[in-house]
Amino acid sequence: MQCRKKKRDGSRCEARALTGAKYCALHSDPGAAASLGSRGGRRRAVYSPDGLKEFPVPKSAADLRDLLAQSIIEIRTGKLDPILANSISYLGTGFLRALEVSDLEKRLEALEQAHKSEGTA
Repeated sequence: MQCRKKKRDGSRCEARALTGAKYCALHSDPGAAASLGSRGGRRRAVYSPDGLKEFPVPKSAADLRDLLAQSIIEIRTGKLDPILANSISYLGTGFLRALEVSDLEKRLEALEQAHKSEGTA
């Protein structure tokens, strides 16, 4: 049996009605369509970077910590797209690794300089 619900253009819904019911699954529950549309709308929400707090380029782990903390707040308030926040987090991990390597390079260079100066003295 076909759903008896009329569409906006006056034609009938083409879905099959539920067994023993007049309407299809979508039209038997009046709130079903609204909740589906709402979920789809949130998934497709366009996030605008206009409302985000400006941050300078992070130069230390503390700067990155502040950026991540602010990103968490902006996700929770719906200002920041979770996909973008995931990218920030991923890039932050790479940034921390680069900081560690650059710190090790500086320390190694200082040790090498100290070793050279001891050898010449």
